[in-house]
Amino acid sequence: MAQRILHLTDDLAARVLMAASRAYPNECCGLIEGTDSDDGWRALAIHDAKNIAEDPRRRFLIDPQTQFDLMRRLRGTDTRVIGCFHSHPDGEAKPSASDRAEAYETNFLYVIAGGGPEVFTLKAYLFADTIGFSAVTVSSDE
Repeated sequence: MAQRILHLTDDLAARVLMAASRAYPNECCGLIEGTDSDDGWRALAIHDAKNIAEDPRRRFLIDPQTQFDLMRRLRGTDTRVIGCFHSHPDGEAKPSASDRAEAYETNFLYVIAGGGPEVFTLKAYLFADTIGFSAVTVSSDE
């Protein structure tokens, strides 16, 4: 099977990186609105969310009301919530043990910004019940 691609414009990627920088030393988080494409997904909007985790320096928890409100707003449109984003302050842009333990929605994208406070890098992963996390190529093509 060919590598699947998340099409994420430079502007949207910059918004995730800025959220990571602003939240440092805590984890930022939010939702990704988009559509399916022939080779993967196309991100169309980034929605910042409040991190309501008990320990926001080590975990993220998107306020469920934020997700419900966005899903309700997208009802009847051509877009949907295709994934989430969060940061790993002073960490790597890859799923952590906490991410693996707490992931539950299959075929859901995770965009992770690792690093900080000056430089964060982005990587994307797809979570599936049967295999866990698998890397996804991020493309900034328009």
